[in-house]
Amino acid sequence: MATNLLKVGNDPNSAIKTFCVDTIEEIAKLPTMEHGATGDFANIPGLESPAQMGSQAIVGNESGTVKIYMLFSFGWKDTGTE
Repeated sequence: MATNLLKVGNDPNSAIKTFCVDTIEEIAKLPTMEHGATGDFANIPGLESPAQMGSQAIVGNESGTVKIYMLFSFGWKDTGTE
C-alpha cells in the first residue's frame, strides 16, 4: 500500500512530474517510483531519477488519440481519459 499527498489547498505538496511521449509503448521506458528511465530515455537529463506517485504521462499517437496515464506504486495506469 502506498500513498502520496499531492496537494494541500492550492499548494502542491510533492514533486509530481509530467511526461509526454509519442506512443503507448514508450510508457514502459519512463521513470517509475522505483527506478529512473530506461532504454532510449535513460540518458535524458531529468529522467534519471524515480518519479513521484501521481506523476502523469500524456501519450499521443498517429491515430490522433491522446491518452493520459498516472503513476502508482504498481506502475503506470491508463486513466481512461482521452
